[in-house]
Amino acid sequence: MSKDEKIKIKEEKKKLKLEKKKEKRETRDVVKIKRVSRAIMIVCVLIIVVEVVAMIIKKISMESDITFIDSLNSIVNVDNKYYIAVGSSNFKHSNYNNPFTYEYDDAIYKDRVNKVYAEQAKLVKYDNEMNVVYEKTYDGDYDSAFYDVKVKDDFMIAVGSYVYDKEQLPLHTRDGLIVKYDLDGNVIWSKNYQVLGDTEFKSVILEDDGIVVVGQSIYEQYEFGTHPYGGGIIVKYDYDGNVLFKNNYGGNKSGIFESVVSVSDGYIVCGKNGTDIGVLLKFDKECNLLWNKDYNSVDTYGFYDMKLKDDKLYIATGFKEEGKNDTDAGILVYNLNGELENTFKIGGSLDDRFNSLMLLDDKIVAVGFTNSEDIDIKGLDYQKGFAEGMIVTFDYDGKVLNSSIYGGSKNDVLTDIDLAIQDTADKINSTNPYIISSYSNSKRGLFKGNGKDYYSRILKYNDKLELLSEK
Repeated sequence: MSKDEKIKIKEEKKKLKLEKKKEKRETRDVVKIKRVSRAIMIVCVLIIVVEVVAMIIKKISMESDITFIDSLNSIVNVDNKYYIAVGSSNFKHSNYNNPFTYEYDDAIYKDRVNKVYAEQAKLVKYDNEMNVVYEKTYDGDYDSAFYDVKVKDDFMIAVGSYVYDKEQLPLHTRDGLIVKYDLDGNVIWSKNYQVLGDTEFKSVILEDDGIVVVGQSIYEQYEFGTHPYGGGIIVKYDYDGNVLFKNNYGGNKSGIFESVVSVSDGYIVCGKNGTDIGVLLKFDKECNLLWNKDYNSVDTYGFYDMKLKDDKLYIATGFKEEGKNDTDAGILVYNLNGELENTFKIGGSLDDRFNSLMLLDDKIVAVGFTNSEDIDIKGLDYQKGFAEGMIVTFDYDGKVLNSSIYGGSKNDVLTDIDLAIQDTADKINSTNPYIISSYSNSKRGLFKGNGKDYYSRILKYNDKLELLSEK
């Protein structure tokens, strides 16, 4: 082998050795990169897991501090075929609608952002066995609520309030809301209404020539003035949602109309003015004020629900008698000239009230709640610091005929009453059961709840005030 060949072989071996070293080095680098990448990936996954767990813990912690609301404010029997009810809900426990949250800057603490679950208006259709057919909500970006609903021909009118603009959130103000639905729960039109800054519609009746709505429009918190158009409000719309007439009465920080009935020559409205003044007013068909009457003294809610029978007005309320600090549940009877003719009551040593009543041929059925331990109601199971739902029947002389309690471990409130749809046995026996809307955060009977959140309930009672069904 020549010297040149030896040198060439040596150089090739050296080159091969260098290539093997390079290959080993590259292999080590790849392994190192894989190890580093794997470690980075593990760290990233751990960070994501920690953040997700933290978010879940934060959400659970936030939700544990929130009392979720699901309530019914009004219920109507529609042609003895089905029921329509309205209220509001966070939909936390709903099978039909989803909850959502929104954020806004706090009005007092400038560096604080409030995150809340929206409380949304809801409209529910139940079949004759009280099963949900559909549950609709008003499609808004923030809070809303319905307080009353009426059905006519092939449509429904629901009224309430909603947050129209984000700027209202830190001010805690709303616009009045009126919505026309078809019978399938689809919106035909909706309108908002505003006067002073904080407005809501509380009750509605449907006339041949239009829709009459009553409620409240007052100044926002910390705002004062002498605006001539605030307080309790009455608005008349046509069936396309155009305002025909309007009027108002009462203080710009307190006046409110809660209920309205139609009489031959106008409308009679009841509500509250000031701290504890019940008000009864009459307007003509164009909403011009004809007369007004005051009553001293009522509870926080004032004159609440009013029905008309045989030229007499029957008003459900909570009121104080002279020398007492607590309120009794009462029915005040007025003639059509606004003169008080009678007072029916039941109460104990704490605050009690009626929210709604129904006038039958031979008796009055009233529903509400009691906080009293010593009220004379059948089935009372007093829970200190909590309200129990109550049903009371009176004759037309004011004598208590019967009573019943709907109560559990915490709060139970009965909000509205109507005749229930008769089943076969009711028709055979000529009995008329009652349907009642309510809300509760109690654990009772088959309904367990969670002892914190409020759930809407509909209840069916027979005319002996025995509970037949609850859903």
